[in-house]
Amino acid sequence: MLSIHRNSRKLLKPISDNIRHNGFGCIDGGKHRISCIFVGFFVSLLLCVTCCKSTETPVSAPDESVEAVPTQKLDKFSTQHTEAGILKWTLIGDASTFHGSYIEVENPTVQIFEEGVVSITLNSEKGKQFLNGTKKDSLHLTGNVVGVSQDGKLFTEVLHWQNLAGRLFAPDEATVVRGDSTWIGTEMLANPTLETVKMKNNRFKLYPKDEKAHEYHKTSIEPE
Repeated sequence: MLSIHRNSRKLLKPISDNIRHNGFGCIDGGKHRISCIFVGFFVSLLLCVTCCKSTETPVSAPDESVEAVPTQKLDKFSTQHTEAGILKWTLIGDASTFHGSYIEVENPTVQIFEEGVVSITLNSEKGKQFLNGTKKDSLHLTGNVVGVSQDGKLFTEVLHWQNLAGRLFAPDEATVVRGDSTWIGTEMLANPTLETVKMKNNRFKLYPKDEKAHEYHKTSIEPE
């Protein structure tokens, strides 16, 4: 028994010596073993945290509204548009907000001119004046739109003044009243005086006394 114990010590001693001198030395003493285990666990934990942070996907901010943020507000607003020194339209409102590419107006009143004379006066709850792009100098009216001219009255919810074409366009249902006659339809195109009107899905209540003998006007209302 003693011989076996001595032989075991001889066999274990070189192994333990080799391990102690190889730079790791994690079995030479209980305290050193515990310290080694703790350091190894800490390094593993640090590597795990670092990897988790590096693989995190940043959360993107929600998309901002494409509509420009208002930069200026006025309690009263008025403007006019001229071409070659000739007045084309005027716009006044109770309040306005500048949005960059357009100006939004509260309770606007628009007067459109032809040859220096008012062709039609338009009122609505809200309006827009476009400042650039293909709609530059055009107007957009919404909410209880009412137009009054010498040749009749116009009622609709959405109305565009297409400045370049020089015409009115109502995409939704519109009603034109002339005397006792009523004309209801959609996709209305008309010149500013309402002398010439074109609509789809027509419904009529017409009286001969309200029809004009001459309906020609210099402004084309054909679609572009």
